[in-house]
Amino acid sequence: MKKTYVALISIFVLCALFAATVSAEEIMPNITAPQTVEPTITLTDPTKVATTTITVQPTTVLTTEQTAKPTLVPTTEKPVTILPTLLPTLTITIEPTMVGGGKGWIDTYCNVDGASVYFDGSYQGTISGGILSVAVSPEGTPIKTISVQKTGYTTWSGALSHMPADTEHVSVYATINPVTTIPTTPPVQNGAIYAQSSPAGAAIYVNGQFYGYSPLTIPDLPQGTYSMKATLSGYTPDTRFIGVEAGQTTPYYPILQPSPQPPRNTGTVTVTSSPTSALVYADGVYQGKSPISLTLYPGNHQIVVSLSGYSSSTSTVYVTAGSSQTLPVSLVPAVFGTVAITSVPGASVYMDSNGMGLIPSSGTLMLYNVANGNHIFKVTAPGYNEWMNTIYIQPNTQTNIAAPLTPIGTNPTPVPTSGGISISSTPTGADVFVDNLFRGYTPTTLSDITPGEHSVILKYTGYVDYSTTVTVNSGVTSPLDISMNPVPTPTPQSAISPVLAIGGLGAFIAIRAILRRRS
Repeated sequence: MKKTYVALISIFVLCALFAATVSAEEIMPNITAPQTVEPTITLTDPTKVATTTITVQPTTVLTTEQTAKPTLVPTTEKPVTILPTLLPTLTITIEPTMVGGGKGWIDTYCNVDGASVYFDGSYQGTISGGILSVAVSPEGTPIKTISVQKTGYTTWSGALSHMPADTEHVSVYATINPVTTIPTTPPVQNGAIYAQSSPAGAAIYVNGQFYGYSPLTIPDLPQGTYSMKATLSGYTPDTRFIGVEAGQTTPYYPILQPSPQPPRNTGTVTVTSSPTSALVYADGVYQGKSPISLTLYPGNHQIVVSLSGYSSSTSTVYVTAGSSQTLPVSLVPAVFGTVAITSVPGASVYMDSNGMGLIPSSGTLMLYNVANGNHIFKVTAPGYNEWMNTIYIQPNTQTNIAAPLTPIGTNPTPVPTSGGISISSTPTGADVFVDNLFRGYTPTTLSDITPGEHSVILKYTGYVDYSTTVTVNSGVTSPLDISMNPVPTPTPQSAISPVLAIGGLGAFIAIRAILRRRS
């Protein structure tokens, strides 16, 4: 009986334990794997010291049996409560490091503050106080090109000599300059001179060339300085320099003063010409148109009569005090000369703006029947700079002209450096001719003379013309100081003594009588 009671109690205990086990399985989830931790880390700029908080949250791995909603079976047992395990919060401090390790500097110096600096096209900053210092890693990606630029300035670009080592400073020097704007050259305009003398009617000369009688306007003159002269019979000539500006008319108002009354010991020369109305010059000074009477001092005088289309006539007359003579001049049609111009084969030749032909393969072009006087010659060829000059053509003479052309380009054939002549005279105001071209009045300095020999002639009323040859060297101004001689006064011939005359006549009669006796 006692054994039966014990057996029942054992069976009851086993049943209770079985029921408790089933209830616990229905309430608690079946954990088949350990818990894992996946931290979430948020970092700031890695180049700075960062303090980062890491929160660790448990991740529960469930079996496939828990994918369905569990069925809870109420039991009489007390439910089991599972408390979560508290996980700690970790704080990690990260020290920054340069990419590749170490740190150097590239110091970019520039002459303009505010300029932008680029390393291999990557913007780094702007120049301040003349420098921009940028830290780089010696073991990082090598920097090849550094450029500096700013609006309104040229861009500078250069290669970095080497990457800086740890703690090393590598200097780069950049110079940028303001961008210059090329000004637009306005078209060249010519000016003019308006000449009005007092009294009116004076002959007006520009650079020694007669233009007409005042008042008159001389148009189409390139900008520059011109030598002006106004002459009128009975008045002292006026000479001065006038500046002409582009697009403007410059006035020339000479006030002529009456010349002193000629002394009694003068002579008169009446100049006539065929055809009439020729221009008459006495000792290089314009006197008027033929026929004309000239009052001249005693001595030799050069009279030039010229007329367009005719050869000029030059005569020398000797004037004595109180004498009166006539100088008839017959002008003949202009005598022609010959021109031989040498230049680059194929170049075009122009004379007085008229085409004269091309330079042949021989290099020399011959021009025949060229009227004597001044002519403007121009030679042009593709790829060469233009050559132009004024040449005086002598009648019945071959004039040789050398026209060297210089190539157009960055390195043209160098043109020989010009020289100069500084000319002074006593008296001052003499007309200056260089190579037969009028160049002004003494004293004057001519600085555009080509090296070589040049003829120089000075003319002044009442003085003998002075002529010489000057050798001009490149880059040197040759001085020429001339004292001109007055025209000599003729020495009066003394009368023959009556005694000498009678004696001579007696000797002549005696000699003749002796010759007759012998015969």
